[in-house]
This record gives sequence, C-alpha cells and structure tokens, in this order.
Amino acid sequence: MSNENPNLKLLSISVIYILSTVFMWMLSKNNESTSLGYLFILVIIWAILTIVVGFIIWKDRIKIKKWNILILIFCTPIPFLCFLSATSKEQVRGTWEYNKNNHRIKEISYENRKEYSSSVDETTEEYPIPANEKYHLDSIVYYGKNSKIIETKHFK
Repeated sequence: MSNENPNLKLLSISVIYILSTVFMWMLSKNNESTSLGYLFILVIIWAILTIVVGFIIWKDRIKIKKWNILILIFCTPIPFLCFLSATSKEQVRGTWEYNKNNHRIKEISYENRKEYSSSVDETTEEYPIPANEKYHLDSIVYYGKNSKIIETKHFK
C-alpha cells in the first residue's frame, strides 16, 4: 500500500463533523425558536473537534499531504459555510407586524424590496392578534440604489 492513504482518524473526525453539523442544522430548521441554542451547541462541538484534530495531528505526527489536506478541510466548518452561502435565500433584513384597517400587516424587508402581507382574519382592539397565521401577499415594493421606489406590484 502507498503511504498516501488518508488518515483514518482524521476521516472519522470529518464524518463526525459533517454528521453533527447536518444534524444540528436540521434541528434548527425544524424549530426556529431554539435555533440559537443549537447554533451555540454546534460551535462548542466544532471547538471540541478542532482541539481533538489538533491533538491527533500532534500525537500521531500526521503528515499533511494530499488526502489528509482534503480531509482536514472537512474537519472544519468551511464546507458547511460554503454550502450555506451557496444554497441560502436572500437574507431578511427585518420583519414587522402591526394592525391597520382591521387586519394584521406583516412587513418583510430584504435588501432591495419590501413585501407586505395582510392577515386573512380580521383584528379588533379586543383581539389584536388574528385567530390563525394565514396571510396573503398584498404588494411588493422594489427599491433602487438611492432607496427610491422603482416599482410596486399589487396582488389581490
């Protein structure tokens, strides 16, 4: 056998990295209210595994060549962050909700546009929150470089 084979310890750590990252990411997507907690746990896992990888490299005197470089990259959050940046949607800059004309209005701001949706159910002063979370898109306002309105699309 060639001496260019990947180190199995590094390979197993990279598999643990990938599996734990995917698992925590899936958990955070399922329950967004606890996503910050999962992110905190994920950073702790990354830190522990980075220390373990450093210790394994130091203890076993692993030569960092060809396969081991690729595996070492997968022992870091770099592939996950590249995946997220390649697959993520446009980031939401802010969301606001307020009552207007007996409906709950949801305003979602992106970099170059704002989306306005209104609740299907009516609201009153006594019940300011609609009975269900169903909204329909009312309009989208597109902005230019100087924050000037370029176009407004209305929906019914």
